[in-house]
Amino acid sequence: MKRNLIITGAGALVVAVALIGGSMAANNAQTAKAAQAEISVNGLKGGIGIGDNDSAIFSEDGITATPGGDYEIERYAVNAGKQADYAAYFKVVIYKSWEDGKGEYIDIASTEDVVEDQVYVGKEKEVYEPGLEAGTIINGWMVAYADEEEIELFYTKPVPVGEATTPFINGVSFTENLDNDYCDASYNLEFEVTAVQANNGEEAFGSALGLYPTLDSDGNIIALSEEKPEEE
Repeated sequence: MKRNLIITGAGALVVAVALIGGSMAANNAQTAKAAQAEISVNGLKGGIGIGDNDSAIFSEDGITATPGGDYEIERYAVNAGKQADYAAYFKVVIYKSWEDGKGEYIDIASTEDVVEDQVYVGKEKEVYEPGLEAGTIINGWMVAYADEEEIELFYTKPVPVGEATTPFINGVSFTENLDNDYCDASYNLEFEVTAVQANNGEEAFGSALGLYPTLDSDGNIIALSEEKPEEE
């Protein structure tokens, strides 16, 4: 079951998880407050919807996360426009980062032997692996780019007014092998959503979302390119 709360999708949603003495605790005050804001994305009413079982939103005391833990964080994009508005294409960027107890950035590239976190989606918990091939489609989202700290996704179908995408994230899990480098550290998960009206054409899509689409006869994205495809 899903609940269509609209949050600041043009900006960011942050879930902070802190590793303290071998256990983690999340502070969700900022998240819960942001969930009440209504936004306009490129002239469209829209934002990020939240699943009813989302542990980072609907737990009054926050979630307690531990190394080796697995936590549901369900998000999906919503076209919340009026009846006269148009269907929309959505782009989502997921940002991941770690900070130590002093708020300093932790370079996870220095710990290549440890996969600190895995962001996954869908019932099969498919993971956005770093280096995942561009053009791969997972749960209806086409991967444009994925590394240890950033995942760039495009929903392959135009979303009618009042409807939502499939989730672009269903949860995150942590390795059991987090060492002392992560003591008192925080894990930040940030989502950014951008939309463009489907009727505006490929030029507007490329200008707003950074890549140009190749569309099938139903308007679904079958490929993405940095250059505008030549007309046949």
